[in-house]
Amino acid sequence: MALGAVLWARAGHAASLYRCTGAGGEVVFSSSKAGYSDCRRLSVPDGAPIHRATFLPRPAAASLDRVVGSVETTARPLPPASGQRLFADVQASVETTARRLDALAPPLPAAPPGQWSYHESTAAIEPAAPAAPGGADRVLRGAVYRVVHADGSVEYTNVQPAGQRGRTVTMLFSYIATCMACNLHSPIDWNRTRLDFASFAEAIHAASTEFGVDESFLRAVIHAESAFNPRALSLKGAQGLMQLMPATASDMGVPDAFDPDQNIRGGARYLALLLKNFNGDERLATAAYNAGPAAVQRYRGVPPYAETQVYVERVGVLHRRYREAVRAAVAAAAVHGAVGAP
Repeated sequence: MALGAVLWARAGHAASLYRCTGAGGEVVFSSSKAGYSDCRRLSVPDGAPIHRATFLPRPAAASLDRVVGSVETTARPLPPASGQRLFADVQASVETTARRLDALAPPLPAAPPGQWSYHESTAAIEPAAPAAPGGADRVLRGAVYRVVHADGSVEYTNVQPAGQRGRTVTMLFSYIATCMACNLHSPIDWNRTRLDFASFAEAIHAASTEFGVDESFLRAVIHAESAFNPRALSLKGAQGLMQLMPATASDMGVPDAFDPDQNIRGGARYLALLLKNFNGDERLATAAYNAGPAAVQRYRGVPPYAETQVYVERVGVLHRRYREAVRAAVAAAAVHGAVGAP
């Protein structure tokens, strides 16, 4: 079922887009936090024109005004029993001819030329794996797309558009709950998951050389943070390949954290500073990358945070595997060269 929210914006440019809660509990996307609550700053990578947005309320109507149909049921009443869950003993079925309210309601108006709308659907948000017993965390995935229609109207949606005729579709970012290696109940076998040497090879090599960070270490952190997804955006606001927080990206001179070259360079620079602060100890630098250097200094080692501890372990596994694969490739090349020499 689609959750509807339509936003209108006059032409203009703004530096920020906020996701807020309106007075009626609705989701509002606005360039200003005024009049809203629980606002969270989002990133708009392609510099889309955004100005003050206002929520168009739906017409006031009773929730069942447009429901037409009838219901027949053979459900039997529950026998009185204390300590049992509600509906635990129901054995019945329901047949209905009622039609969905949204099938009867008129469609939302299309955005006029030069303006934009937003809608989202919970169907586009799916768990990467079933939740573990006891209410374990799920890693959510999805995306936000910018759609420019032939009439000039611009739409932002998390539902992947089908077809390209008469419009231009750009994926702005894809969102995840947390970094790939931070999920405590990850089903990934980090000792066997496929390594990636092809993605962003030139940028990784250049950043490794510039800042003196082991290339295998740098690649392991990227793998652990985003699985080489340059458009990744976490619920906490971490962005891009190395999941840089906005403040960290700014400190490292990264104006666009969704640009792969900038992100890798900024992440490598930050790792180099952490390695310097912790005397080249990659384990402590990894912990600081996840939990912050202050936490590592306070605990004089890897902090006793479950997420940080599994993150450090997984990055270590990936680092070892990338390093060993490189060494094996170099050795094989040396043997091949010796055999082929005249």
